[in-house]
Amino acid sequence: MLINRAYKFRMYPNEKEQELINKTIGCSRFVYNYMLSLKKKNIKLSAYDLIKEIPNLVKNNSFLKEVDSCALRCAIFDLDNGFKKYYQRKVGYPKYKKKGVKDSYRTNYIKGEYKETTYESIKIDLQKGIIKLPKLKEVKIKGYRKLEKINGRIINATIEHIAKKYYVSVSVEEEIKEEENTYQNAVGIDLGVKSIVVTSDGEYYGNPDYLKKYEKKIKGLQKGLSRKEKGSKNYYKCQNKIQEVYRKLQNSRRKMNEEIVSKIIKNNNIIVSEDLSINEMIKEANKSLRKNIINSTMGDIIRRLEYKCKWLNKKLIKVNRYYASSQICSSCGNIKKEMKNLNKRKYECEKCGIEIERDLNASINIMYEGIIQNYI
Repeated sequence: MLINRAYKFRMYPNEKEQELINKTIGCSRFVYNYMLSLKKKNIKLSAYDLIKEIPNLVKNNSFLKEVDSCALRCAIFDLDNGFKKYYQRKVGYPKYKKKGVKDSYRTNYIKGEYKETTYESIKIDLQKGIIKLPKLKEVKIKGYRKLEKINGRIINATIEHIAKKYYVSVSVEEEIKEEENTYQNAVGIDLGVKSIVVTSDGEYYGNPDYLKKYEKKIKGLQKGLSRKEKGSKNYYKCQNKIQEVYRKLQNSRRKMNEEIVSKIIKNNNIIVSEDLSINEMIKEANKSLRKNIINSTMGDIIRRLEYKCKWLNKKLIKVNRYYASSQICSSCGNIKKEMKNLNKRKYECEKCGIEIERDLNASINIMYEGIIQNYI
């Protein structure tokens, strides 16, 4: 089975390499914003129509010749994907890119032959700890100490600049063995705010609010940023500090989600969850609940469950998002509509007398509903 996997490495470029990376990021941003302006004037322009405009753009802006030409084309395809997602109502209307916000560029893997010599635009040597990229030649990298080499076909590489640090994410197409699955152990999971995940086995994975840990620091830095002159050295220094705090926050969330998903998948062959729409939940929630939903990273947990189940040949079942899992008694099937109130944290059934925690009750109902939908 073919899968796409991303490997992220820390880069250690020298001063000249840093300058070229920053130039490429700036040129990609320039092309993206220019093409967005053209697209706003004529929405019918396709990605290939916009690519035809690059030669004229390079003639009038000679600095574009200094960077990887593939990165400029990739910026246009990123813009085109942004419009496709907008028409599918997945994201908002594409906006102009700003310096210092998600600074990155992407370049595709290209292979060719010239005078009996094979050329590859992207090469990785994990033994030497180097990566070869267009225009950059060889750059030192670190990461994946136990990995001897990357097995698979390289598709592209994305270079990021975050808080004076540089990273490269290499997308690889790999073939993995499809594992046998007897589909014996099943578990239902309820995703929430108080506890990020509650399983039907009675496992509770808390929601450590990592944002509170960094919130005071972020507020202080943002207040300091507002007092500095935009574009000054001190402004960018403060901006880098803010990015560093957000990077630590993101890494903390990623680590927690990876541990939760790995434990659930390791012990179960069938996982049942709700088919949640995080965007709808955020829109419908009040201000305080909206913030908690974003912090809970439910969307990232579902995404990890989806691709890990696919890789390991395990079954992920999604029940209808409007299924009233919190209102139904998991013991006798009694329905209590007053459980719509999120403040009620215990389900007390008048018929069978069971007393059970709200989220645990919901996770058991989700498991049963998923099994009934798929096997009966």
